[in-house]
Amino acid sequence: MNSYGARMRDHYAKHRATELAAISNPEDFFEQLGLQISEEVRTLADQIAGPSSPSEGYVERLGRLTEAKATAESDVLREYMKPGLSQG
Repeated sequence: MNSYGARMRDHYAKHRATELAAISNPEDFFEQLGLQISEEVRTLADQIAGPSSPSEGYVERLGRLTEAKATAESDVLREYMKPGLSQG
């Protein structure tokens, strides 16, 4: 299970205990959910970051990509952690 799956499992344990109890195979559910979130974050981060510029230096590129990933994680996780929305 990746870090997104683990975060969602913890979120369900704290905020969605009833939904968690209804999941027949929590390990598989959160493993798959983590993979799904990871792919969504990667896709959105690529869209946010946009193409590289030939004049862009290493530090600038690293900063742009890091900021894009942080923004994508925040946006995607916010959607999955909305109250009352089952993702599986």
